[in-house]
Amino acid sequence: MMLQRFPVRSRTGSQSAGSSRASTSGGLLVPHAAVGPRGRSRSASVQNVHQTPSACGSSRNIGRARSPLVQTTTTPMNAASQSQVADGTVHTHGSLRSHSPADSLDEPISAGMRRRRSSSADGSNPLLLTPRESKRLKTYATRVAGEKGVSETLLHDFIDTGGIYYMLIDLKVCMLLTSVANRETILDELKELLESKDFKSGLQNRLTACMLSPNLTAYVTDTHAHIMDFIKTHTDIFKVPKSLFEDAELSAQLSTVVSDLLACIRGNLKTKLVLSISKHLSIMDTAKSLAHSCIEVDASHWNRYTFLRRCLRIFLIGRGDYKSIPLKNIYSPSLLSSLHRDLRIKVRETLGIDIELDDMPTVQENADEVRENCEGGLDDGDDAAADTNVPNNSHNVSLDGDEDENRDIGLDSGTDEGEIDAEGSGFGGNGKRPKYTSTKFWNFVDDSLEAVRNMAREEAKVEVDTGGDYDTAYENATRNILVEYFQQDLAEYPGRRTVPKLLSTYNPQWQTTIQTKLLWMT
Repeated sequence: MMLQRFPVRSRTGSQSAGSSRASTSGGLLVPHAAVGPRGRSRSASVQNVHQTPSACGSSRNIGRARSPLVQTTTTPMNAASQSQVADGTVHTHGSLRSHSPADSLDEPISAGMRRRRSSSADGSNPLLLTPRESKRLKTYATRVAGEKGVSETLLHDFIDTGGIYYMLIDLKVCMLLTSVANRETILDELKELLESKDFKSGLQNRLTACMLSPNLTAYVTDTHAHIMDFIKTHTDIFKVPKSLFEDAELSAQLSTVVSDLLACIRGNLKTKLVLSISKHLSIMDTAKSLAHSCIEVDASHWNRYTFLRRCLRIFLIGRGDYKSIPLKNIYSPSLLSSLHRDLRIKVRETLGIDIELDDMPTVQENADEVRENCEGGLDDGDDAAADTNVPNNSHNVSLDGDEDENRDIGLDSGTDEGEIDAEGSGFGGNGKRPKYTSTKFWNFVDDSLEAVRNMAREEAKVEVDTGGDYDTAYENATRNILVEYFQQDLAEYPGRRTVPKLLSTYNPQWQTTIQTKLLWMT
C-alpha cells in the first residue's frame, strides 16, 4: 500500500550507476549535492523520500523526518507524482517542493515560540501595593517609627493610600504645607529683626558711612532710592537677609526704616556742623566728631566736610538764623565768592560793613585776610573758650537737629502766595517766597554741590580743547575747588594750627565699596 502511494523508480544505465554510487550499504541515497550548511536537512529529506517501505515507515514518519526550518507544501498525491535523483540532485514534482537554505534564514528566530503574557494582561499593576507588600512596609514603618520617635499611625495611613502615585501626591502636599509654615516662620523672624534695636544700630552705622562718603552724589535728591538699590546689591555690608526683599511688605518696612535713619543721620550731621562753627573747631576735629569711629577718615573726607560747613554758614546767613550763632561769627570774607548779591546786601546791612557787591576777591586774597584776622586769636589747644570769636552763648546751640530734614512738608515762608525765589539766592526777598526753607538745608547742599560740578565741567572742557582727557580733567577740577575751600576754612579755623600728618590708613573693604560704588548720575 505504501509503495503504491509513494512509488520510487530507478533509472537504468548511467543513471543507475550514479544512483548506486550515491547509495550506502544500507540502501539509503546520499546525494553529493547535499553538502553545505543545510546539507543535513536536505539529505534527511531525500532519504525519507527514497526509502523502502520497511525503512521509511508510514507517511507520518516522513513528515517527522523533515527539518522543522524547511517549510513544504503538501498537495494531494497521485500516481503521477515522482521524485527524481540525478547527479546528486533531488527533483521534486507534484506533492513535494524543496526550499533553498536562504529562504529558511529569513524566518524570525522567535517563530514557533510562545510569548509570555504582560503584567497588564494578567491584571497586576506594579504601581499599586499588594496586601503582602503593604504588610511588609507597615512592619518596616513600625520599626522606623520606634527608632525616630514619630507617629506609627501616620506612617500606616500613608502606606494605606495603596499606590505610588497617591503616595507622591501626599508627599507633595506635606512639602507645600511645610513650605508655607517655614515661610511664615521666616517672615515672623524678619519682622522681629527689623524691629530689633541691634539691627537698627548696625544699619545706622553703615548708613552713616554712606552719608559721610566723600564721593556721595547727593544727600537728599534721589538718595533714598539709590541707597535702597545699593543695599539690595550689597546685603552683606548692611547685614540684611536677601530673603527680606522677596516680600513686598517687609521691603516697604525696611524702606521706611532706612528713610527714618537717613533723616536722623542728616539731622545729627547738621547739629555737629553747627557746633563746630560755634566752638570754632578745625575741620580735622570736626571730622572725628562726624565719623564717630564709624569710618576711617582721610584728606578727601576733610575736603567734603569743609564744603558742608561752608554750605551751612551760607544757609544760616540766607535764613537769617542768628539765634545760636551771631552773624559776625558766621560771616567771613572767605565766603564772598559763594555769596549771592542778595546775601551780600543782607550782610552789609546787618553788620554795617562795606562789602563789594559785584567784584569777587580771589581765593588767595581771602585766605590772607582770614589769616590776619585770626592771627593770635587761638592757642595751641582746641579749647573753644580760648577763641575770642567764639560767642559766650555757644552752650545754647540746639543739638536736636532737624527732625523733619528730607520731609516734604512745604515751604514755611509764612505765606503760600507769591512766586518762589528760584533765580535769586533762593532765600526769598523782593516779595518772593524762599526756595530753601528751614528744613531744606540738605536740598541747598545738593544744589551747591551740583554748582561745583558745573564749574568743574566748564574747566574740564577747556582742558579737552587743549588735548587733555575729560574725565581726568573733571576729577582734578572738582578736587581743586574743594581743596580751595579746605584751605580757606583751615585758615579761619586752624584748631591746633598744625595739620596732623596723615598716616597710611587702611580702609575696610566695606568702606571702600561704599565710597567707590555708591555713585549715580545727576
